[in-house]
Amino acid sequence: MLDVCPGCRIQAPHREGRELCPRCGRRLMVLDAQGRVVQRPQSGAARGASAPRTSVARAGLRWVADRPAEARPAPVTVRAHEWTPTPSYRYIPRWGLSDRGPISPGENPEPADPGDVLLRALRMATSMLGAAAVVHLIRYVIAAVNRSTPIPMWLDLLSGAAVLVFGVFAFVAMLVALVAFVRWLLPARAAAYRAADRRDPRPARVVLALAAVPLANVVGVPLLLSEAALCGDAPAPAIGRIKRLGTAWAIVNLVALIAVCYRIGSWFSDSVQVSANALALVTFSLAVSAVFAHWVGPRLVTVLTGPVGSSASGRRLVAA
Repeated sequence: MLDVCPGCRIQAPHREGRELCPRCGRRLMVLDAQGRVVQRPQSGAARGASAPRTSVARAGLRWVADRPAEARPAPVTVRAHEWTPTPSYRYIPRWGLSDRGPISPGENPEPADPGDVLLRALRMATSMLGAAAVVHLIRYVIAAVNRSTPIPMWLDLLSGAAVLVFGVFAFVAMLVALVAFVRWLLPARAAAYRAADRRDPRPARVVLALAAVPLANVVGVPLLLSEAALCGDAPAPAIGRIKRLGTAWAIVNLVALIAVCYRIGSWFSDSVQVSANALALVTFSLAVSAVFAHWVGPRLVTVLTGPVGSSASGRRLVAA
């Protein structure tokens, strides 16, 4: 059973002898377990609609405050967290950095740009030529030391094998760069003549012969580039760039020709000094070729379009 005050709406377990609310002084109602009011006789102290208010509670009485039913908030429903898988990508996301999206499995990718292929081939040639120059320099130092101090047989064989292997690598890298150059030159000339509403007067086989045949391309490459630049309204700086490239290309070929001829002559000579000089000249030629391959890459792909860096894509703003 409960003692309930109709004014304060507070309640407490029923106790005999407690008839008035200690907060407001009104008469308490007694409710049974089913919530029905139980009548009890009124005492003289409890007669009247209201009794004097008292704020003194009996000792040991504890009141528990509770909201009325209509003022209680609705129960909060806890929403279960939906599990979502961790994002994964089949390619590296590059949002806003590429003009095309990912290539679907059924879509054919675009062919590689000949200019980019040429740049990669020239970078590879730079690395291989530089490595070959370093190996030849080590071989030359070993030969110089061997003049006064005998060297072990294994060191001589190892250095000789390294010179042969890296020489082959450098030769293959130069062939790859030459093929990449020819594959870039043909569409570059076609685009230049197409922009001028003209047709390339030279057949493809003539262009291949002038660009790919060693020593002949010393004159043929500047000639082909000059023709492509002059087919339209080529500015004067374009002709100047072609002249500088042609001069550097001629110097590299001249140094390489002298080194090869001297090297071949040293094979038929019994002089140790002639062999050492030939090795030093080949080392110098490889170093010059590596520097030329590194220098000519960004200048060659833009020789018909503008200065270094003008062929790069436009400026793009990406939200961070």
